Amino acid sequence: MRRAFTIILTLLLAAAAASAQRSYASKDAAFVDYLIGNNMEDDAVTLLTRSRYYASDTLNYLRGWANYSAKYLEEASAAFDKVPQDSPFHDKSLFFNVISNAHLGNYARSSELLDSYSGPYAELKSLEQAGIALLEGRAADFITAADGFTFSQYALTESERALQGIYNERYYGRSKSPVLAAAASAVVPGLGKVYAGELGEGVASFLTVGSLAAITAENWAKYGIKNWKTILFGAIGTVFYIGNIYGSYVSVSIHNDELRNVQDTAILYHIHIPLRSVFQ
Repeated sequence: MRRAFTIILTLLLAAAAASAQRSYASKDAAFVDYLIGNNMEDDAVTLLTRSRYYASDTLNYLRGWANYSAKYLEEASAAFDKVPQDSPFHDKSLFFNVISNAHLGNYARSSELLDSYSGPYAELKSLEQAGIALLEGRAADFITAADGFTFSQYALTESERALQGIYNERYYGRSKSPVLAAAASAVVPGLGKVYAGELGEGVASFLTVGSLAAITAENWAKYGIKNWKTILFGAIGTVFYIGNIYGSYVSVSIHNDELRNVQDTAILYHIHIPLRSVFQ
């Protein structure tokens, strides 16, 4: 099936090149939607790039949508940027442009696009602004944007609640402290690892540091503090003890970073999914 449509696409391109005549992209819009809907996004991008079309907001929208669907987000954003405000495709283009830039990490551009919008999708705008504020760590701006949540629109309610939950977890939840983990491991080797959720490593640290301390103490008692065995095992034990403290600090820091990454992924998901329902 895919091969057949690739052949059809090739013939269409060849015919267009042979005639060297421009046409309107709207005549191929249904075919482009069909290609995208059947996982042939690259074919849609090729058709819209190589065919000779008159410049139009329809062409820019279709190029943006095809590139977005194919995950060519920079190209999608560039095409969406060209869709004018008076176009019937403007609202959809703007919001998917916001998402494209958010996935690229261009949060400032996403915020700029949202600030410029004054159309009918006010609550959707609030949702997107709240999500971008969370991604950038702007708690006050999240609160301002979340004032626009009504929790009454079916397409938005789940995502509004999810973003509110992430905000509460991020700013009011009990996040783990790397300093506390280090202090705990300074008192009881391995305890900071347990605090970080790494029980096995915590037990291993306790046994390693404890064993080295016991061997050092035994040699000290038998041979004195200046004996080479006492010095050797004491030095090794000290290295492992300090490493246990530093390792606990790092483990909690990594845990917090991973949690934030999971939250950021969830935020991107919840500012993206509603668009599929709103702009069916």
